[in-house]
Amino acid sequence: MTAALLVAALVLAPVPASRPAAAEGDERGERPIRFVEPAPEMRKVAALLGTWNLVETWKEPADYKRGDYEGVPGTGGSGTLTVRPGPGGFSVLLDYEARNPMGHVTALAVLSWDPARRLYELDEVHSAFPGVLHLTGRFEKGDLVFRGEDARTGDKRSIRLAWRGLGADTWTSSSSAVTTEFRRPPPR
Repeated sequence: MTAALLVAALVLAPVPASRPAAAEGDERGERPIRFVEPAPEMRKVAALLGTWNLVETWKEPADYKRGDYEGVPGTGGSGTLTVRPGPGGFSVLLDYEARNPMGHVTALAVLSWDPARRLYELDEVHSAFPGVLHLTGRFEKGDLVFRGEDARTGDKRSIRLAWRGLGADTWTSSSSAVTTEFRRPPPR
């Protein structure tokens, strides 16, 4: 009988919880997901937030003429770029609209930081090209430099895109095809 009481006492004794008891309806698992904050690398590109006027200079504008276009394409273009925070602060969203040798064009892009690969990712969808351009980048001597391949026209070509002077009221983007100068519009 003593043995039976001892076994019953051990079985019925309260077991200390390894974590506080969950409230009724609490569906957290044993290993809750730890949510991270946006990486410091996203603060480095926060200077881009806002609206920018842009002026483009094309190296070979005739190569980019498409569809019906009034006259011969000039070497310039102009438009706006609006940059806003992405979901959770983990990205910035870029909304581009311009008139250039390709006519009236628009593009949407997402810039984010990949903590596992320790690099920036830039994905762009453009009204003049099918598909998605995917570039990866890092800061090199103060410039944010992206690299990748563009096969949206059917032919693969290497891309190098450099953003210079981030953080001021002006900055520049340059590739082998076009150089774009960005300026904040004057205050109203």
